[in-house]
Amino acid sequence: MNTSFRFLILTIFIALGFITSCNDDISSIEEKKNTQDTASTEAPSIEDEDEDEVLPPPYDVDEIDKINPKDLSKQIKEMGEKIERLEKESSLHYDEYMKMSEIQKGILENVRIKRIIMKSKTSGTEEEKMAKKDFENEKKYGRERLQILKDKNHLLYQLTKSIATIKSEKEKLEEKEKYLLKRIRKKEKAKLN
Repeated sequence: MNTSFRFLILTIFIALGFITSCNDDISSIEEKKNTQDTASTEAPSIEDEDEDEVLPPPYDVDEIDKINPKDLSKQIKEMGEKIERLEKESSLHYDEYMKMSEIQKGILENVRIKRIIMKSKTSGTEEEKMAKKDFENEKKYGRERLQILKDKNHLLYQLTKSIATIKSEKEKLEEKEKYLLKRIRKKEKAKLN
C-alpha cells in the first residue's frame, strides 16, 4: 500500500511538471507573436520638441509662466545644500549610534557577569545582597542607556526620512525646471520664426 502511494505521488509530480513545461512553451510562443505584432505596428519615434505637443503639459501653463528660472534654480541649490548638511549630520549621529551600541553590548556583558556573580553567592549573606545591589544598579544603568540608544535610533530614522523627502522634492523641482527651460526655449524659437 505504501509503495503504491509513492508511485501515485511520483506520477502526479511528473504529470504536473510535464503540464507546466508545456504551458511555458505555449506562453513563450504567444509572447514572441505579441512582440512581433507590436514591433510591426509601432510608429517611428517622435522628437522631444514634438512630444510636448502630443502630451498635455505636466504643469499648469499659467503657473509655469509665473515662475522665475533663477528662483527655481536657487531653490534647487538650497535643497541640495540642505541635503548635504543633513547627510553629514546623519553620518555623525550614525557614528555616535555605533559607538553607543558597542557600549551597550559592554553593559549587557557586565549585567550578565554580575548576574552570574550574584547567583554564585550563597543566599541570604551580605555578599549576596551587595552582588544583587550591583546587579540591579548595572541593570538600571543598562536600561537608561538603552533608552538613549532608542532615541538616537529614532533620530536617525527621522533624519533619513527627511533626507528622502527633500530629495524627492528636489527631483520634482528639477523636473519642473527642465520643463520650464524647454518651454522657454520653445517660446524663443517661436519668436525667431
